Amino acid sequence: MKVVVVEDDPMLRAAFVTALTHHGIEVAGSAETTDEAIALIDAHAPDVVTLDLRLIKEAQPADAGLRIAERVRLLYPEVALLVVATDPQVEHVKRLMALEPPLSVGLMAKGNLGDMGLITDAMHRVVKGQVVIDPGWIRELLVPKPRPTDGSADSLARLTPRERQILSLVASGLTNLAIAQKLECTLGNVERNLSTIFGKLGLASEAEQRRLNRRVVATLMYLRAENPQER
Repeated sequence: MKVVVVEDDPMLRAAFVTALTHHGIEVAGSAETTDEAIALIDAHAPDVVTLDLRLIKEAQPADAGLRIAERVRLLYPEVALLVVATDPQVEHVKRLMALEPPLSVGLMAKGNLGDMGLITDAMHRVVKGQVVIDPGWIRELLVPKPRPTDGSADSLARLTPRERQILSLVASGLTNLAIAQKLECTLGNVERNLSTIFGKLGLASEAEQRRLNRRVVATLMYLRAENPQER
């Protein structure tokens, strides 16, 4: 696996590059600005790019990493993207999930850069086409504290046991193909079930899918219903 690292803190960047190399990952180069990052991606065709959310040398530093991610997805849709952040907002998650195609993206806590097992696992997963959210942030960022009024639990009650099983696997971050392999069924069977699930959850609109991945919305509804104490 080949990676380009985008990080504007020189000490952290050097330490991260060294750690990745030690774990057998080829680092094609590191950058601290948009122009440097795009040049490296163009020159080396990496499998994945890791991006710090905040880059102080950019004109709009607060979400500069996401802006680069959006540009990379347009120019190089085959490159996986892993954003690391100290204090992400729900809007950052939504923007990441709204990228087209809505796969091969992840958001991890910057504080976990020292846990290379967790980080490299996330990198491998996004390269395989999965969507990865730091497990420590799923409830904090995506599951509202107030009791929802969107009928998540009632909607889930309409699902069959098989549909609920598939939705639980979606919520765990598996792709359709991985779900099919796990359940020992065809990919078409999983896709048909997901279409039915989205319809029962009121997520059948393709226009809505363009703005926010239906898999993500369905995951949120599942988590809300499965974790009532978090409401």
